[in-house]
Amino acid sequence: MDHYIPKRRVPVTLWSGDLQGVSGWIFLDLDAAGVRHQTVLEKLNESQPFLPAAVGEEGRIHLFNKSRLVRVSPGRQVIQSDVFTRGFQPWREEEAEVVLADGAVLGGRVWMPLQRETQRLSDFLNQQGQGFFVLLTSTGAHLIHPAGVVELRISESAGAPLAGIEPNG
Repeated sequence: MDHYIPKRRVPVTLWSGDLQGVSGWIFLDLDAAGVRHQTVLEKLNESQPFLPAAVGEEGRIHLFNKSRLVRVSPGRQVIQSDVFTRGFQPWREEEAEVVLADGAVLGGRVWMPLQRETQRLSDFLNQQGQGFFVLLTSTGAHLIHPAGVVELRISESAGAPLAGIEPNG
């Protein structure tokens, strides 16, 4: 038996190696009690492999394979608490430049909830699995799928100059 869950539409742009900026609306669950509504990040990280989205003037429903999406960019008018919630858990933002499989290069801050205070950005990303993560840029938030990341350049250094040291020697 199906249960109706009230939804709200949130404008997004979907990007992949096959799609260059498809504009549409995704559907987020509304909390009937009004206590806490679903975020875009939570919707993307659900276990279902396909993301339904309304596309075009007629609002025709398209199903997008989430594992093929490189990034999802919420519309400019979408407020941050609809994209992701920081909550009361500890978190940190790390400067990074992300090179994506679709050729885009985005610079900003990766938002990461902390499992421990000494957690590095590499620790966070290696624990992500297939879950999207948040990149905050000057143009807004982007939700990035780890499979779409070719390279992530961070400001962290190895602590000592590497000049003159042979990589295999």
